[in-house]
Amino acid sequence: MKKRILLGVDAELSPTVQYTLRTVSDLFEQPQVYLVLLNVIPITQTVATHPGLYMGQAIPATPATWQRSQAEDTLRKARILLQQHGIALDRTEAIVRIGAPADEIVKTAREQGVSLIVIGSRGESFRQRLRRFFVGSISRRVLRMAPCPVMIVVPPVTPRPTDLVLWYEDAIKRYLDENTHALAVFTPLQAAQQFAPPQKKYPGRKEIAAATLALEQLANKGLLCRHDVKGEPRYVND
Repeated sequence: MKKRILLGVDAELSPTVQYTLRTVSDLFEQPQVYLVLLNVIPITQTVATHPGLYMGQAIPATPATWQRSQAEDTLRKARILLQQHGIALDRTEAIVRIGAPADEIVKTAREQGVSLIVIGSRGESFRQRLRRFFVGSISRRVLRMAPCPVMIVVPPVTPRPTDLVLWYEDAIKRYLDENTHALAVFTPLQAAQQFAPPQKKYPGRKEIAAATLALEQLANKGLLCRHDVKGEPRYVND
C-alpha cells in the first residue's frame, strides 16, 4: 500500500519550499511513497451589499486567471525539482485549492487520506514573529487541526549576503543547474522575488537592481539569452 504525503507549496516556490522539497526527496525515496503537492490561492472575502443577501454576508472572491496560472506553473516546477532528486513524476500529484491556506491543507489531507503533512517554516526572524502575532501561523493552525502527523521543515539559518549581485547570480545558476530540462524565463522583478535573500519576502529597488545586474552577467557568460519584449528585458535559458 502506498503511503501518501501532502506537501504545502507556496506560490513563489520560495527558498524555504525548495529546501523542503529537497528534504522530502531525501527522506522519502521509497517507491511506495506518493507525494501530493498542494498550492493554496489565498482569497480574501468581500461583503455583499446587493439584494438577496443580508448586509455583512461574505462572498468568497474569485481568483484572477494569473493567480491560477502561477499556481499551476509553480507546482509544475516543484514536480520537476522532485524528479531531479529521484522522485518520478508518476509518484507526484499537483492540486490547486482556493481559500485559507491552513484550512485547505487540513481539508485536502482528509480528502486524500494522507499519512503525513509536510510544510516549511519561514523561521524565527523578528519580521516573521511579528507577522505571526498579527495574522497567526499557518503551521501552528495546521498542527492543531491536522488529522495526521505534521512535519515542519525549518531551513538552516543563512546569513544576509554582503554582495547582493553575487547572491542572485549564484541562486539563479543553482536553479538552472537543478532545472536543466525545463524552460526558465526571468524578468528582473521575478528573479528578485524568487531568489530573494533570507528574511526579504518583498524585495525593493536595491534587490531588483542587483537581480538585473546578475541576469545581465549570466547573459554575458552565455548561460541566459536576453530578449526585449515590449521594452521589458526577459532572460531565457534557451
